[in-house]
Amino acid sequence: MTDTTALYAALFDDAAMFPPADLKMPAALRQHARHRLAWYADTVGPFVCNARWLDQLAAQAQALGLAPLPVAAVVSDGIGELGRLRARLAGLTQVSLQALEVPLKNASLPAAMSALEPFVAGGVPCYLEVPVGAVDDRTVHDLGRARLRLKLRTGGTSIDAFSSEAHLAVPIVACAAERLQFKCTAGLHNAVRHRDEATGFEHHGFLNVALAARVAAATGNAAATAAVLADTDPLSVQSQVRALTDRDVAAVRAMFCSFGTCSIDEPIADLVAMGLVTAR
Repeated sequence: MTDTTALYAALFDDAAMFPPADLKMPAALRQHARHRLAWYADTVGPFVCNARWLDQLAAQAQALGLAPLPVAAVVSDGIGELGRLRARLAGLTQVSLQALEVPLKNASLPAAMSALEPFVAGGVPCYLEVPVGAVDDRTVHDLGRARLRLKLRTGGTSIDAFSSEAHLAVPIVACAAERLQFKCTAGLHNAVRHRDEATGFEHHGFLNVALAARVAAATGNAAATAAVLADTDPLSVQSQVRALTDRDVAAVRAMFCSFGTCSIDEPIADLVAMGLVTAR
């Protein structure tokens, strides 16, 4: 059996300030510090923060002894804010920009590529959020040529934020064909696909997404990829993860970079319960 520890390395981006957790910044930062000192610290990615709050974040990170804080900045207002953001970042030494995430919104793809180019040239991983249903082969090809990455929204607080397994399979297969890196956000805090008892929403599982990336890379088949995304059996998912080779794990993480989760504790608890990691 392959040691799958590498499958979870920096997989969980800490989005505790976002719904449904909605923690205030001081509480979110204290919690992030706890995660960074825990036995599972290697699974924790950057602290996710709206770009408009970066000045406040820098000050609080300094006060809490967390500077320079690894940060993934979400530019929720779209590409029009990128010029001002570049100027602000120059003076914020208390944060270390690990990734930039920008929604396409009403901008054209060429305009978004042009606006992000200075960040790409500076070595910042840049994710462009395109609605799952709007991603096609051409979009993924163009993102790859611009050295951008794709951000996929896999859930939210309303039913329309959740895509079906068949719909989500399409961009994953397209990313595999172009060897394009992607991340996900929202709705993925549990390992296996399930129906939330409180809301009735069908949530994708983060291990389903990881396995789907492997199938997409190996087969290029959307139906096979969707079938993995649809699997709700924890034992089935567990056995597939345990069967991954080192090469499989490397192929998965070459595509599936991370996902934003408002809870780090929940995905870790799932991995422990499934016997895929051991609490220490």
